Amino acid sequence: MRRKQAYRLMAFGSAAILLVLALGASRLSSGALHIAFLDRAHIWLCFASAVVSVLLITEFFISNRIYRGFKYFWYHWTIRNRLEHQMIDSGFGLQRGYYIIVLPKIKLFFDKDFSSGTLKVRNALKFDNKLDSVVMSSALGKFIVERHYSTDDGNWYVYELIDGSVSFKQEFHGFEDFVGFSDQISLYKLFLDRRTQVKLQHCLIVGQTGSGKTYALYNLILQMLNKTVQYELFFADPKGSSLAVLGSKVASDRTAVGFENIITLLHDFVARMQKRKTEIGELLESKLDADYSDFGLSPYIFIFDEYASFASVLAAADKRTRDEVKAMLYEVILQGRQLGFFMVLAMQKSDATLIDTAIRDNLPLKIVLGNAEQQTYVTAFGTGADIPNRHYAVGEGVFTEPTLAPEPKLIQCPYLNFDILQAVIEGGLCNNPPSRIQNI
Repeated sequence: MRRKQAYRLMAFGSAAILLVLALGASRLSSGALHIAFLDRAHIWLCFASAVVSVLLITEFFISNRIYRGFKYFWYHWTIRNRLEHQMIDSGFGLQRGYYIIVLPKIKLFFDKDFSSGTLKVRNALKFDNKLDSVVMSSALGKFIVERHYSTDDGNWYVYELIDGSVSFKQEFHGFEDFVGFSDQISLYKLFLDRRTQVKLQHCLIVGQTGSGKTYALYNLILQMLNKTVQYELFFADPKGSSLAVLGSKVASDRTAVGFENIITLLHDFVARMQKRKTEIGELLESKLDADYSDFGLSPYIFIFDEYASFASVLAAADKRTRDEVKAMLYEVILQGRQLGFFMVLAMQKSDATLIDTAIRDNLPLKIVLGNAEQQTYVTAFGTGADIPNRHYAVGEGVFTEPTLAPEPKLIQCPYLNFDILQAVIEGGLCNNPPSRIQNI
């Protein structure tokens, strides 16, 4: 890049010198001094003007990356031009004299299919806070800012862009299609949508009625049931709704409805984790810092629908019961990752009155679906979270995950256009036959 800039500077400098000489020659030829060279000054002036014009046009096209194709050039120029004008209107320019306004340096990149891109803006003392809080999406045409951050040295603000009109929502028209796609995902990973795969971990799913929360659960459950490694699923449904029906088909002995039965099921889950802890301790002697997946062990997942309903009953219980349940939840969430024991909690809101802050903060994968209130985002992701401003359809929302998405990122859960219960029954996924269960 520095060599290209040097070449451009030399070309413009040479053209400028040529233009100055031509102008000077033009003035001399109009006076008393007549020299043959000077008589042709107007030709040199035209030539110099043409050279400067060509250089300016070339610089314009090159700076907008015409070499990557006309479409790339058009996107780059229109979006950058719109962005620069709006930055001036918003006071981002640095005043130099009476008429000169210097904008921060802008770098704009798009991927091959123009479905995403990256915007980098040079930081400065004057507008550091502005760059952190400004809504760039309004100046980016069809692109929206999915997340932004400052580089490690603080010199640039980076905005990750995504085409707001592009859908990465999958629709499976049959169970076979779902299985075909799911089989491409590794044993201990799950896909959230077409572009996002996450490692199996504790998960919080938040969404109001009609947001697609239940179907997001179904997507994860069906993936778990179709892994070649046996996933041992536990179902807790305080209201005895659709999850309890599905759970009774998949594993009736590990499905609980009602407050007391859920506590009993949680006891069973923790007991199995304690047994795994003893056995994996011996395995770790041969492979330090490994986890259950390194030894090909079965993961255990406790799926808790409508956790808020259970929490409200727990709040009215005696202190001994409350302490006992909270101790079990803390134990699973704080120790389960290495052992392969995970909690998936689904609820409409994740306020501190419904779920302990320490429990919520230790659920690394957080998903908020639908058009939630600002407070819902704050309790799920913390203060200062930058939520992409758009209308979320059913099954759409944002998620965070420490590695893939430290800040909220868009998610579009797949649409399962088939009878889920029938797929479970006909697919032979009911009641987890004992022959398939691995020892822990």
